[in-house]
Amino acid sequence: MTEQRSRTSQWLAWMNDYVDAARRFTSEDPIDVTSDEERELIALKMALYARGLTLFESALLLLENDRQLDFRIYSRGVLEATMYLIALDRNPAFVSKMKDDDFKSRHSRAALHLDAKTFSGADDVKQQLQEFVDQGFRGAKAIRLDTLLEGSDFDRLYRSYRDISGDAAHVSITALNRHYIEHPETGLATLILHPALDDDDFHHTMTELGISMTVATLLIMKIKAKTDVWDEFQTLLRRYRALASEWYRDDQQLQQEDNV
Repeated sequence: MTEQRSRTSQWLAWMNDYVDAARRFTSEDPIDVTSDEERELIALKMALYARGLTLFESALLLLENDRQLDFRIYSRGVLEATMYLIALDRNPAFVSKMKDDDFKSRHSRAALHLDAKTFSGADDVKQQLQEFVDQGFRGAKAIRLDTLLEGSDFDRLYRSYRDISGDAAHVSITALNRHYIEHPETGLATLILHPALDDDDFHHTMTELGISMTVATLLIMKIKAKTDVWDEFQTLLRRYRALASEWYRDDQQLQQEDNV
């Protein structure tokens, strides 16, 4: 337990330092653009980075308060933001797919409100919603997350995203299993609030969260002509690699000892 606390403290220190560096990075001078298309693309990339960093900070706060399951749940959002950022970096035309996905989602929500028996909007609001729904989907398709990283060097992020999704903040048997322990003899169950993660789940979540923010930062750095925090992020990357490798070595040693 002492060893686990020590590792957690090291990861927390890394996350705090990363947040500090990322905040200074995002407060640097604006990026120059040459066209409306470039402005839109850069705006979306920066917004995705801001979303990822927001959730990264939230995950840090949760972990500092020993809310390990909530920390894992918030990590999922960081991975998702990074996957979208990778897709945009590889194919700027992905912007149109994001617009289609958003239109289809808004269309479905509007239809859901109109069909509700308790709809209480004013007549002009209802008319606007109806006119919007009457447009149809206009060929818009929802984005399939499993296709975002096809052919990418970071396809592992989607596998981790799906793994963490089992603990996402919606009801599933996988998620509920963490909240009770059934006594094998009596059949009585002990309910658990804010369950801790086992060592494997904790470190897998942490390493994937860390690499997601690192990749996202490097992709945003490609946009900027100059940044004052490049060396700092390189140091953070080396620290991340050392922390991830240390856990991997210790895990391999424990497995060998179990097999003796």
